[in-house]
Amino acid sequence: MTPTRNNKGVAHDNGAIESPNGHLKRAIEDALVMWGSRDFEDLTAYRRFIDEIVGRINARNAKRVDMERASRRVHPGSYSFLAKPSQH
Repeated sequence: MTPTRNNKGVAHDNGAIESPNGHLKRAIEDALVMWGSRDFEDLTAYRRFIDEIVGRINARNAKRVDMERASRRVHPGSYSFLAKPSQH
């Protein structure tokens, strides 16, 4: 694998990768505003809070992810452990 860099002067070059990160940050910020505080009882409570937000986002995308997995074929030498096991 050869590392690459964004093209100088092309602001949108990495947008497809960075966009979901920005969406998650905005979702967390919005949830914190609705929560009314940035204080949590402990780290476990904060992790539950984040897990709930990520879970909602993942649930929205689950159908598309399942469709992608169903259409994917595992090729020799690929990272087959990433594919969801078939349910025969």
